[in-house]
Amino acid sequence: MIGSRIMAIGDVHGQYEKLKTLMRRIKFDPAQDILVFLGDLMDRGPESLQCLDYVMHLQKQHPEAVICLMGNHEREMLDYFDALAKTRDELDVRLLNRTSQWLIYGGDKTLPQLQELGPKALRHRLDYARNLPLYYRIGDYYFCHAGVKPGVPLDQQQEKDLIWIRDEFYNGYNGKETVIVGHTPIQNLQYMFKDIAWDKYPVIRENNIILCDTGAYMEGGRLSCIDVITKYVWQA
Repeated sequence: MIGSRIMAIGDVHGQYEKLKTLMRRIKFDPAQDILVFLGDLMDRGPESLQCLDYVMHLQKQHPEAVICLMGNHEREMLDYFDALAKTRDELDVRLLNRTSQWLIYGGDKTLPQLQELGPKALRHRLDYARNLPLYYRIGDYYFCHAGVKPGVPLDQQQEKDLIWIRDEFYNGYNGKETVIVGHTPIQNLQYMFKDIAWDKYPVIRENNIILCDTGAYMEGGRLSCIDVITKYVWQA
């Protein structure tokens, strides 16, 4: 059943204070609202574990009203720990730490926080991340982290596209469903979207795309939430 508000929050990226401020501003009502986190709760920012725990506990309290999706950073974190479990000696660990894409792209800030956890607590977080869905669909709204491959039915999309795709989706999607995504800070898309006025707000495209990552971790960036029905925006 569609709630009074269907809201999407863009990439949090370890910005715990902004997340708490945003949640106060939206006045989330689990009895009426649906709240979708678009993935990438972690990395780049200073408080990834707090952000992960906040959303995990919120979802546990309100499983019918809160959805958190898999982002590419959650996937990269899982890939790192899967590879770590297969290392044989310290040399393998050092090699992994030099080559891990997760650590290169912001996981280096998250790893020390996770290493402070005991084995059981770490496994609990990893299990939660591993079970995050790749998409959420309600009515004519389709939520995923990065986008969809144009020409492929929504129920046949592949993980690599749902958490990684960029330009091909932005320019090629023409489906009737509205697709709501994060993944790419809109600060990085001015070269592509010459027709939009740059104001650090989510971008609503004519081809039924809503872009919600407003660069929370970047200098001057914001964490955004949008009601996809009314297009009302809250920010922190």
